[in-house]
Amino acid sequence: MASGGIRTAFDVAKIIALGADGAVIGTSELVALGCKRCANCERGRGCPSGIATTDPILANYINPEWGCQRIINMYSSWKKQWDYILTKLGLGSIKELLPKNKVEFKKGRFNHLIHLDYMR
Repeated sequence: MASGGIRTAFDVAKIIALGADGAVIGTSELVALGCKRCANCERGRGCPSGIATTDPILANYINPEWGCQRIINMYSSWKKQWDYILTKLGLGSIKELLPKNKVEFKKGRFNHLIHLDYMR
């Protein structure tokens, strides 16, 4: 399991290709809900946007149906991005990104191929 700095579907694909079994992506979900990254989650009343708060007044700032749709939108977008990545690599599923398989990544604008074979 990997965490820290994972913000996009591309980040998740990279860490899986490097050997992670999964990813912790809580910050991306908070940002999808409108988090401004002001670092007030655990101070005073908590999140001024009402995302990470125990204050009932602030908690009313987030409409649960709206929030649910935002999370659905984020993961739908990530699914499209994963499909794009897998298609470009000629793979059929995220599981095929695991290091036990051979994966070729294109490097930069020169399209030199770096061959990764973790089974050696």
